[in-house]
Amino acid sequence: MGTTPQTQTRPQNEADDPMTPDAMEISITRDIAASPERVFALWTDPDAMMTWFGMAPNINERMVFEAHPGGAWAAYARDPEGNRFRMEGVVQAIEPARRLLQTWAYVDPEGTRHNETEVEVLFAPSAKGCLVTVHHRKIRFTPEAFQEGWRQSLDRIEAAAAA
Repeated sequence: MGTTPQTQTRPQNEADDPMTPDAMEISITRDIAASPERVFALWTDPDAMMTWFGMAPNINERMVFEAHPGGAWAAYARDPEGNRFRMEGVVQAIEPARRLLQTWAYVDPEGTRHNETEVEVLFAPSAKGCLVTVHHRKIRFTPEAFQEGWRQSLDRIEAAAAA
């Protein structure tokens, strides 16, 4: 699927978040053969998100994305056993085709929120098209699962951008 992504995992220090000094940040970068405007549009359109967001073998059922500061976003999905869950958060900042900052939480089938985190996505012009960098911060457990989820999602958004 094009270039191999660059990834990095690092502990965040207490200055990053004094409540969770052991929190982790993952960063993953992918150079996609499409304009920043195209990739940003795919990133923020709920119908497009259905095709690329998430981690296999889970199945997306519905996406919500309100592309303005204070707007809600949510990804409703189910696992292979049929258990429903969602990820959700609030758009904190949005600069079309440049930057997106949002909160992120996993919500279990009982409605309990877990692992409140923050995702910042940067979209920058590149010789190939668009350099996408995802910074997922304040992760308190399983950073490798988040990293794999973003790797899979970037594989699929890269394919969608090429279509």
